[in-house]
Amino acid sequence: MDPIHNSFKLVEGIYSPINSADVLLSLIADKIKFHNLQILNFQDKNDPNVMRAEMRIEELKASRKLVTDMIIKARDKGLHMKIDGIINIEMLKPL
Repeated sequence: MDPIHNSFKLVEGIYSPINSADVLLSLIADKIKFHNLQILNFQDKNDPNVMRAEMRIEELKASRKLVTDMIIKARDKGLHMKIDGIINIEMLKPL
């Protein structure tokens, strides 16, 4: 039987600020793009899913700002960044 819950490391390592920017900002940009495409696919723009996607985009933009600030700070201080990104996946029955 397949497991219904699994975790795996998506990102793991110590990176220079420029490489950290490539990894982290690319992930955030892809998620923003995903939600924008979801919004375009909804027929009814008043659908609650549209509002959730728009809210998630705003959260991701705020995260992007925080990550960018951290990257700049690390660069200015001559530091590297340790990134440990774990993804948890659980299979559920639809609501």
